[in-house]
Amino acid sequence: MTVLAALKGPHIDWAGFSPLVALAGGAIVVLVVGLLRPPAARERAVPGLTLATLAAALGLVVWQWGERKSIVSGALAVDDLALLLNGLFVAGMTVVLAAWRAAGPREAGHGEHHALLLSSILGMAVLGASQNLVTLFLGLELLSIPLYVLCASRLGLERSLESGLKYLIIGSVGSATLLYGLALAYGATGATDFAAIAHKLSAGTNTMSLTGIGLVVAGLAFKASVAPFHQWTPDVYEGAPTPITAFMAVATKAAAFAIIL
Repeated sequence: MTVLAALKGPHIDWAGFSPLVALAGGAIVVLVVGLLRPPAARERAVPGLTLATLAAALGLVVWQWGERKSIVSGALAVDDLALLLNGLFVAGMTVVLAAWRAAGPREAGHGEHHALLLSSILGMAVLGASQNLVTLFLGLELLSIPLYVLCASRLGLERSLESGLKYLIIGSVGSATLLYGLALAYGATGATDFAAIAHKLSAGTNTMSLTGIGLVVAGLAFKASVAPFHQWTPDVYEGAPTPITAFMAVATKAAAFAIIL
């Protein structure tokens, strides 16, 4: 009991963390409301709540504009790049409006569809705010896994299911490549924080560190569709619902390039 009493959780700056909390809470609320039986709740309330969640998160981002601070014991940070990337919430609003009367949310379930969209946007926000290798990978997977499902949300179309399966397989290869690169970077430097890794590499590089950096760049290039890692893009974009294709073509690329920077 004495040992447990001595344990402390990480320091969290709740003001800086508030946009992420709004997105996570909104995703849960949207998922629960989507279970209600009245059609109006699913077809009107769910998209409306999704827009309200994104608007609230965007308002919280504006509230934190100009701040530069760590928000979860150095794992995440509020800075200009992270706040600018959160402008992708607007892209999420556009997708909600474009999919309001689309067949994808109706076939897959309005609550599930919009909750997955909010979860993917949450992953982008985590990715942009990450300051170490662990949160980088968590953000990338939180971004990617919902998109695997959203690509296959047109359950009645074979090409949509094919799109989701292809994106799952190729995306998993990209994630595995990235994870292997992160492991090599950690092995070469003994650190997971970006600042500590930069400090170690400033003293010199070796084969392991250069290989790790190369694999990390290759894994992120999969997400950003950078040649020669772009072969999956035409097939996935063709089969995915049009609003999701638009979202992937803009938001995921911006998030990938943000973490590369």
